[in-house]
Parts: sequence; structure tokens; C-alpha cells
Amino acid sequence: MAFNFDGLSVERLTVTMRFLFLVVCLFGFGPSLAQAADHCIDVQSKQGWQRLSLPNGKIRKVSYRGGWSVIAGTFKPVGPRGYSGQDAAKLGPLYGYKFDQSYAFGELLVRDQAGRIVPFAEFAALAVNTPNPAGVYAFRINDKNIALWDNAGAIQVCISMR
Repeated sequence: MAFNFDGLSVERLTVTMRFLFLVVCLFGFGPSLAQAADHCIDVQSKQGWQRLSLPNGKIRKVSYRGGWSVIAGTFKPVGPRGYSGQDAAKLGPLYGYKFDQSYAFGELLVRDQAGRIVPFAEFAALAVNTPNPAGVYAFRINDKNIALWDNAGAIQVCISMR
């Protein structure tokens, strides 16, 4: 004689429980599965250096979203590469307000543990090959502190690690 719980036979209930146990072991609590973690920072255009600490591990991917502008209302928002073309030419006379003259106005700058400053695109390209990225990194818009007041927007940087 088979027992019946809300229309389920004992055999069907046993099969269902075994399947659920297998799914939980494979996808939920598998001790050997590597878990990725995202470390994100919202880099504000109205602030100077903003810090992000990374743990030991391997960088899997670096991504961004959002945009910002220098002289909000006058120049359109841009991504981490900053201004180019006509907008860069219009900003030319203001070059003295760049934090680092080597890079475009509005470019996202990254400072590593050694104090080296590189553009975000270079950081993102090299980060996945860094053997030990643990440490504190800092991010900012390429605009001097005195000129941050008229900026607008933010760029979120996310670093996926395993």
C-alpha cells in the first residue's frame, strides 16, 4: 500500500527530493565551485580620488557603466575615455584645468598601489593579466579639484574577481 501526501505518492516524492538534493549540491552549495565576486565603485565627477580595495584573487573582467561631463550643461556626458573631436577642441583653452595633461579632459584615471596613474582603458586591458591585484586603487575624472564643482554624473566601475 502506498501513502499519498496531497496527491503525491511516496515514490514520486522520493524522486522529487533526490532531484532537488542533486540540484542544491551542484549549484547551491558545491564546495569545489569557484565563486566570482564583483567589487564596484561609483566614481563621482565632483570628487577627487576615490578608493577601492581589491582582495587577493584573479581579475576576470573589468566593466563600467554611466557617464559624466565637465562644465555640465555645456558639454555632453562622455564615458571613461573622455572628450574627443570637436568637444575636445572647444575644451582646449582650458587645458590648465586637467588633472593630468597627458590624457583627455573627462577621462577616467586610475592610480595603482605604486602611485602610477593610467587611463581606465589601459588599466582594464592590463588588469586581467595582473598576477596579484590585491591592494587599494583610486579613481577620478581628469579635471583638477578646483574645477570639479561644475561637473555632473558618475561612472560605475566593476571588477569581477574569482
